This record gives sequence, structure tokens and C-alpha cells, in this order.
Amino acid sequence: MRAFALAVLLVSSIWSTLARATPAQAPADDPTTLLWYEHPAEQWQDALPVGNGRLGAMVFGRTDEETIQLNEDTCWSGGPYTTTVPGGAKALPEIRRLLFAGELIEAHRLFGRHLMGYPVEQQKYQSLGNLVLTFPDTGPHTAYRHQLDLDSAVVTTSYERGGARFTREVFSSPVDQVLVVQLGAAAERALSFTAQLRGDRNQAHSNYATDYFRMDGEGGSGLVVRGKSADYLGVAGKLRYVVRLRATSPDGTITVDGDRLRVAGASAVTLVIAAATNFVNYRDVTGDPEARVDAALARASGKTYDAAREAHVAEHRRLFRRVRIDLGATPASARPTDERLKAFAGANDPALPALLFQFGRYLLISSSRPGTQPANLQGIWNKDMNPMWDSKYTTNINTEMNYWPAEVADLGECAQPLFAMIRDLTDQGAAVAREHYGARGWAFHQNTDLWRVAAPMDGPNWGGFATGGGWLVTHLWEHWLFTGDAAFLRENYPVMKGAAEFLLDLLVPHPTYGWLVTCPSTSPENFPLAPGNDRFFDEVTGSMSSGTALVAGSTIDTQIVRDVFGAVVKAAAILGTDPELRARLAEATAKLAPMRIGRRGDLQEWLEDWDQREQSHRHVSHLYGLFPSAQI
Repeated sequence: MRAFALAVLLVSSIWSTLARATPAQAPADDPTTLLWYEHPAEQWQDALPVGNGRLGAMVFGRTDEETIQLNEDTCWSGGPYTTTVPGGAKALPEIRRLLFAGELIEAHRLFGRHLMGYPVEQQKYQSLGNLVLTFPDTGPHTAYRHQLDLDSAVVTTSYERGGARFTREVFSSPVDQVLVVQLGAAAERALSFTAQLRGDRNQAHSNYATDYFRMDGEGGSGLVVRGKSADYLGVAGKLRYVVRLRATSPDGTITVDGDRLRVAGASAVTLVIAAATNFVNYRDVTGDPEARVDAALARASGKTYDAAREAHVAEHRRLFRRVRIDLGATPASARPTDERLKAFAGANDPALPALLFQFGRYLLISSSRPGTQPANLQGIWNKDMNPMWDSKYTTNINTEMNYWPAEVADLGECAQPLFAMIRDLTDQGAAVAREHYGARGWAFHQNTDLWRVAAPMDGPNWGGFATGGGWLVTHLWEHWLFTGDAAFLRENYPVMKGAAEFLLDLLVPHPTYGWLVTCPSTSPENFPLAPGNDRFFDEVTGSMSSGTALVAGSTIDTQIVRDVFGAVVKAAAILGTDPELRARLAEATAKLAPMRIGRRGDLQEWLEDWDQREQSHRHVSHLYGLFPSAQI
């Protein structure tokens, strides 16, 4: 879901072209709100996403065997656990001494032995399964179109075959909390197909002997899948999930044969899918997924398809239509979306950046709503049980990037799940600050999961990023800047204060320069070409490392500290509290290391003028001070 980042990067340069949307109906083929294709998706990445913040689906648009891949935002491996390791702080003075002495690899080894969390990785966001629709007629088709209307949040697939026109619509309703699939045929009783809910057995990291997993038919018009979360790294899978499908038709015959639902001779069929787990919060898994699913299906069954669709569209447009963007359009803007992308380098298509901007807003609306989990690395869309980077919350930029459009693109409510996660992180974060650093407040690093673990993870090169919590709380302050909501500021000030207190204790005077610097520190996912920083065997990861990322006083760390201290000073003044803390933060800010210009005229990524080991690195962390901050 890289459109999050693409959309965000457009915000600052084109914000002046945005205007409040009028209530008028959007054009039917608006090139800024319509993704459309003349062929089905060939792979998962090409499928079209729908979501209500909690239930997500990727729609392929196939005509022979359609696949709609399903996700539910609390379907993760494992269960409540902690990664805090008591007593690690005793090694902190020696780690700092080694870093200041330039013995970076020895500091890395000591960090790995004493400050790393355990287990050494987080849990994984997992796929819920697939709805597979198999059609008996596999002959040639014509007049094919597969589209996602961002303005209505409905995916439509239509084509002609055997003299009949077939249409499918798919949406995930934030009103009824169900996924809806409507199939229709223009010719009378021309629609027949077989439906199957195929759950994903936890093949990776799971115990087959105890893995609870069943796919069944249910009654005369339903299907159900029941399963459990995977065990991973010694953390028992404690989640139970239920996925239930109900089918209705005004004229077709619906039967259930084993784990397959068969429809014959219909003009229209509505499939409604509800899914839930037993997750209550990061410490509580006593919910009843059966009751939750039944309640959702009961709500949805009281509505006609048209009524459900109308309610869904109205709720989506309440958020989506707050912003419109018009950069102009040309004949190139009327082409299918994949052709527009391929031709963009040589075609005049100003509406394509506008489409990307709106697609980013659409993805945030669809994967993060009040009461849901925040958008993870892939939003809520993930097809794998063992996904890339675990599809978790990576907070050395990715989670923050997901939410860069929230305030500036008038989607402040969509950041509420992020704010809730930040508050949750203070729980284990306080223990990590105390046990790993001997510090006050709360600490958080570069990754977390559904269970809100907070200790350094994935090895010192990645886990050593100790300012992740500070970066997150800047989103709380930004929400205040956009809203002036005094109640919000009052509620979240203790969270901001706790982050500042930890960062105060993380700062130490540099023995050579005298400036206050974070120590230990990293510039995320980059390795400096520092003297002696060579290849070595990393005991934590069990593999050779090209060097260590651990340093003292990275540029991004200092920039984040400056933002957090400034925000807390201002917030405390607004609330009329903590005058002594304000004075201490102001004093520490004056002693922070400055940003430094290197021998090549560039902004240094580290306190020293070191080159980076990777010449094509994807992180430019020291430019945090330019954006999202405004220090440059």
C-alpha cells in the first residue's frame, strides 16, 4: 500500500489547490477518484482494496474463479505477552562508555546481551482467508471493466458472456460491519456459481496437533470458518476467530453441500460476510467472536441490499468528500489506470497525482477508523500467514507515514486508532524505561504489534532506535494544533510528558563536545562508515552483520527530542502545569547538539562526518528536521 507515502509527499506541494467539497454528485468517471482496468488482477498486488477500518478485502475481478481475499484487523499470531527484560539497565553505563570511545561493535554486543527484548521478534498480522466464487461458464467474455470508485468505496466488476451481462459489487460497510458482495445478471436466472470460504490454516509457526481450524457449511444458505491464531516464538496463540457467510436471492436456488454453497438459476444474489475474533484489548482475549458475528449478521439482515449500500456510501462520503483536488485533466486522464501509470513519464496527465492523493486518503479511511486498530505496514490488507516484515507497526517512519495525511487532508478522526495505540504503549513502555534504561516515563522503539510490546526488537541495529515513542507523540501535538481541542490535550498530556521524561534521561553530555546527545542511538536502518565498524557475527540475529548502526547522538534523535520537548513545554503552559519540568526541558533544549554540515556541504546523518555504508539506502532519517518536522 505504497500509495500512503505517495499521497503524503504530494500534500505539501499541492495543498493550495485543495478546497472543501461541495455536496454535488461527483462525475461518473472522475479521473481523480476512479481506478479502472480492462482486465482482472493477475496477482494480489493488482487487486482492488475495500475496507471499513476493521474488515478488509482485496477484489481480483476474475470471471472464471473470483477470489476476494479477507482480513480482520485483530487477526494476529500469539496472545498477550511482554518483551521487557528486567535489569538490563545495569549494562547501560558501559554501553555508553564504549560508544563514546568509538568501540561501536563492542557496544552493539553488550546492547544485544542486556537491552534487547525477549522474544527477539514481534507477532505477525495474518490473513483471514479467501472467498472463492467458481462460475460454470468459462467461455470468452467481452466488455470487461473492473473498477474502484474512491468516492463510493465500491468495487464493481462487469462483463458480458453467453449473451448475458454480469455485474458484481463489493464493499465493506462501516455502518453494518460486514463485507457485502452483490452479484447480478441482466438475463433472467442466468447466474449460477459455487462459493467457498477458504480459511488460511496456520502453516507457518503453528502446531498442527493443536491447531483448531474448520471450514463448514451452515444451514441451507451459509458457510462458516473457525480457527485460532498461530503460536509463535513461544507465545501461545490465544485468538479465536469466526468468519460467517449468508447468501440470499430473490429467485435463485441456494443449497449447501459440505463446505460449499451452490447457487443456481438466479438473477441476483447477495453474500454478506461477518468476521470477528475474541480480542478485547492487548491484555484481554475474553471476547465472544460467535456473538459478535451473529450480531453483525442480524443487523445486516434487516436491510435490503440497496439500503445497505446507500448507508455505506453516505458514511464513506462523510469523510471522503471533505477534500477535492483539481489539477486539470487531459485525454490521457481518461485511459485505464494501469495505462496511465505506464505512460505518465511521457504523458500530460495532471489528474494522476490527484488520483494518488485521493487514493491515499481512501486507504487511510478504509484501514483506520475510530474503534479499529491502527493501519499497520500494509493497512489492513495482507494475504500471508508469514507476511513481509510481519505486517506489523514499524515506527522508525512507516507507521508515522501512514498518518501524515490525517490532519492535513481533513481525516483527523482516522488518527484515533493511532492515538489509542500510543496510550496503550505507555503500559509496557514504562516497564521498559525502568528496566532497560533506569529511566522515568515510558520508552518505545521501532516496532510493535497487536499486543503493544515496547522493548528493543529485531537486533540492536533496528531495535536501538529509542526515540520511536517520541516520534509518535508528535502526532498527538499535531492533532492539537489542527483542532485546538483542550479536552484532547488534557487527556494526552501525561503521555507526552512521559515520553519527554524518558528522553531527558536518555540524554547525556558528549565527552568531547559537551552537547547533550541520546546514547545509545541509531539513524534508522543505516550503518555509518565509522572507524572500525566492520563486518562481525551478531549474536542476537545469529548472522553476519555488515556493521552496527549503534552510535551516540544521531541527527534524527536530536531532531525528535527537540520537537517533543518543545511540544511538552507549550502543552504544559497551555494547561497551566509542571513549571519545573518546563524549565528543565527548555534548559536541555538549549544544550542539544546542533545539526551539522559535512565536508561535502550535506546535512550530517550522524554527529560525526561519516559516510553511509549503503549508497542506495531507502531511509533519509536525518531529513526528519525538514519533514515531517519544520526545523529546517
